[in-house]
Amino acid sequence: MLRDSAHRVARAAERFAEHEASSIRGCANDLSKSARTIGGEDDWLAKTINHAGRADRELSRIEPNRRPLTAAPDLSSVPGVDELLRVPSLDNRWLREQLSGLEQQYGPYRLRLTDVSYFGPNGSGGHAVTGFRFNGEIIDGAGGRVGRLERHIYTERGGTVAFNAHMRLEPSARGRGFSRAFTAAINDYYRRSGVAQIKVFAVQDGSVAWARAGFDFDRDPEKLARTVSSIKDRAAAIYPDCSPADRKQLDRVLKQFKGGKARPPTAGELVELTGVDPELGIKLMKGASWHGVRMLSAEPGFPNT
Repeated sequence: MLRDSAHRVARAAERFAEHEASSIRGCANDLSKSARTIGGEDDWLAKTINHAGRADRELSRIEPNRRPLTAAPDLSSVPGVDELLRVPSLDNRWLREQLSGLEQQYGPYRLRLTDVSYFGPNGSGGHAVTGFRFNGEIIDGAGGRVGRLERHIYTERGGTVAFNAHMRLEPSARGRGFSRAFTAAINDYYRRSGVAQIKVFAVQDGSVAWARAGFDFDRDPEKLARTVSSIKDRAAAIYPDCSPADRKQLDRVLKQFKGGKARPPTAGELVELTGVDPELGIKLMKGASWHGVRMLSAEPGFPNT
């Protein structure tokens, strides 16, 4: 079994180093420890792990400008959401202490919490609070701020929801691995806490980034109505500059929102819409604002904003 596992590690490194290098490094460390306790396997495992490392270094050589790959930090010291919400009062100082485990290095940058607070209560009986929020600064190695983020976690209709209220990185800090490492770590924490959905309100560059990160339109009737209205307004704004063929493309996808037999387009489908203009979908989505949701069981996405 150990030999088969190591073989899979090596193959994964060769085929998917771009997305899996952080996992490979973790597996390699575990395999190295196991090898020291299993007689006769040490040399073979060492060669296998070295092969995986060479594959990752080769990818770096042929793609020198690729996004750095970093392992997600361990957030196991942070109490689960249910424990944090099962409190008798809005004790923000206590909450700040419990969430201090979030202040870690994510890729090249560190998260520093600036404001942590509960919101609620929701009346008599049940939990005293409905949720909490945390704000943080993203700090570089010199102590300078290169971005900010805000997250809300709360109960809704009997389930637990995480709302990605805000994340913004300076242009020079994008594509360096922070979003990837933070998203992987916080999503693991959400799963451990039983969070069912992640929601966003996408605007500006985020309208493209969140669509590409696997979020779809929230089907809540009121939210969907606002989303569709915004997309229609954006389509009308770019319509005069579109070719006749691209105008037909826009008419076709907007018609799908009117109901009937046609399935409404997903956010991912709209952002990838192409025509005479290869960036037709990007231009459509970038100027729209929309309510998005993703079930946490889906593969994690890594917006670059």
